[in-house]
Amino acid sequence: MDVAVDVSDLRVAEFMYSSYQYKRKSPRRRLRLVLFLLLLIGIPVGIELLTRVLTHATGTSDRFTANPTSDVRDAYHLRFISRAGQPYAGLPDGGELNAVRDPLLGYRLAGNQQSDFWQINDSGFRDNEAVPSTKPAGEIRIFVLGGSTAFGQLSSNNQTTFASKLETRLNDQVAQQRANPSQFQPSALPFRADQVQEALALPPRIRDGQYRVVNAAVPGYASGNDLAMLTQRVAAYNPDFVVVMGGYADLMLPSADRGSDVPGLEQYLTGDSQSLGAQLSDQMQDWFDQLYIVQGVKRYALQRQQAAPRQAEPLNLYSPTFEATLSDRLPADQAELDQRIERYGRHMRQMVSWAATNQKRLIIGIEPEISTRQQESLTPEESAILAELDNAYLEQMRAGFAGLATVANQASNQSANAQVLNFYPIYEDFAGQAFQSPVGLTDEAYTLISDRLYRAIASQVAIQPQPYGL
Repeated sequence: MDVAVDVSDLRVAEFMYSSYQYKRKSPRRRLRLVLFLLLLIGIPVGIELLTRVLTHATGTSDRFTANPTSDVRDAYHLRFISRAGQPYAGLPDGGELNAVRDPLLGYRLAGNQQSDFWQINDSGFRDNEAVPSTKPAGEIRIFVLGGSTAFGQLSSNNQTTFASKLETRLNDQVAQQRANPSQFQPSALPFRADQVQEALALPPRIRDGQYRVVNAAVPGYASGNDLAMLTQRVAAYNPDFVVVMGGYADLMLPSADRGSDVPGLEQYLTGDSQSLGAQLSDQMQDWFDQLYIVQGVKRYALQRQQAAPRQAEPLNLYSPTFEATLSDRLPADQAELDQRIERYGRHMRQMVSWAATNQKRLIIGIEPEISTRQQESLTPEESAILAELDNAYLEQMRAGFAGLATVANQASNQSANAQVLNFYPIYEDFAGQAFQSPVGLTDEAYTLISDRLYRAIASQVAIQPQPYGL
């Protein structure tokens, strides 16, 4: 007997059977997919964790972390933040030294921060302790202004900067004078002529008191920033001496700019800053580069392809594009160089005028730079730095610093309260490594600057013995 079968019923039956088969198989498929994804993620994570465990167990983890040079450069690299403490989108934020936008100064260091290499007090000065606005009785205050060299960029800690060494040297002499007064010139000369000669042959006695040297320098500052820092902030602390150490940033800063400012701020304010997607991409790239697996591959498997780190890369010398090299910042012609030098001279004249009006002592220090190093005195590290600098850069530095010295001397001649110390050639034949970058000094090299500043200040606070009977 024939049974008639409706075609539509067959299709329904086939669909129901297929659905049943799919439902029966889909959990397995999903499970396999989940296992595959877990395996895909778990293998690299497991390798990363295993690598970290093994390197820490064998004491070789330092090979997969940033090298000391990168650590110290990151610590001294500025990170620009808003008053609320948030980084500006698209602006440099990879450093550890927080700087806040300031309408009068350009930018200033944020207070109460520290790293393994520096400590910043609540006033934004590189000092381990707060500086009261009212000067204690018997304190002789010396404020240091300037950019990277004055700040002590790349130094090991606060105590190795020339500001700290200068303070120690002055207070050590006061302590020696108190403990052994006979080893220094007396306050009053003896009667006999031969005794007078003996007394004057002794080291001069300096003014007794507590010497306080405050490092108010900020990396990247040019003379315009220093002038603003002096008049807007430092003057309120009633310093007895002001040491302004600079020159290099002025040679690198376009003459149209009065001073250094937050780089790229105009683009940020006009909405031309880096997009959110680009920021996230950069952050992901930074995170990826920190993985031990990635660093291991770069260090060993791709060792021959890695380029040596550049020691002459600009640190805290910015341009709106951020990628400009040192040579890109050089003056385009002699006229531009002259204008940059004149700007520096103009600001120095204003500082000299301030010192004369307020009866303060001003020392204009022209900072050192690597182009003066003699070939026979170079260390391998310094040779590597110079190898990255072309002849145009070296020639511009020599001509530029000669111009800075000329205008600085012209400014100081306006007042007996000011003097110039030219540190530019001070490391010509220095024994050992003096430079870690074109202007970044070693801890040992900072001692030479502190010694020369000590002699200059000691001569100005020396007590002249009174004649016998007065």
